[in-house]
Amino acid sequence: MKICVCIKEVPDSDIPSNKLQIDTVKNKLIPTENVSNIVNGFDLNAVELALRFSENHEDSSVTIISIGNNLTSDVIKKPIAMGADEIITCEDPLIEETDILGTSIILSKIIRKTGPYDIIFCGRHASDFDNASVPFGLSENLSIPIVNIVKDIKIQDQKLQMERVITDGFQKVEAETPVIVTTGNQVGDPRYPTLKGIMSASKKEITKISLNDLEISNEDINPKIRIEQVYFPENDNKVEIIEGNSTKEKAINLISKLKEEGVI
Repeated sequence: MKICVCIKEVPDSDIPSNKLQIDTVKNKLIPTENVSNIVNGFDLNAVELALRFSENHEDSSVTIISIGNNLTSDVIKKPIAMGADEIITCEDPLIEETDILGTSIILSKIIRKTGPYDIIFCGRHASDFDNASVPFGLSENLSIPIVNIVKDIKIQDQKLQMERVITDGFQKVEAETPVIVTTGNQVGDPRYPTLKGIMSASKKEITKISLNDLEISNEDINPKIRIEQVYFPENDNKVEIIEGNSTKEKAINLISKLKEEGVI
């Protein structure tokens, strides 16, 4: 079974905002010095689920696909260190300027060119802009079904049996291939790369595909959505220390203040 996982390189979501800068012309975040990018967390969950599935089915392979501009080799090779078989990238300055529609078009073209794939795994959304739209764009462009927020997947009676997360619990879904599957942290923590995996990833050649190879023009991925502004929200929270000579007096003063503010 042929499997692919779409991953995205993003700024580390755990770093404080004062370690980031905003490019006010391109309306995007710029990590400052000594702040590195990572693979989007939900995409690593997708890699983990893909590897679990592959390990239980002989003759399965897992291909990683990533697009962007000036991708960091050590970052996007992490899924290879985890156990994936190969990695395909497409890098171009135009990709940095496109929107979710353009991203979906590029990924769809790569999938068509290097596939066909039986299962296409994606993270439920990326931590940079939280659009959660690209997997659905893939479904539309490739004309194949999508199952969202899957926590487990297996084959039974020649069909895929999936358990997905819903608001009040879980739902069991059956589907035939090809299918797109999105995942989240309900999959569990992604495995740590082994030393052997890291060494193997360092030697692994990246298959590079250009927009010309995909016959994609600037017009094809010209953004239809324009980001007007990216900014850090202002924090206008105020802190007031409740004074008092004793705990009881402080409690009385606190209650008075809460009543004054209309809280109680």
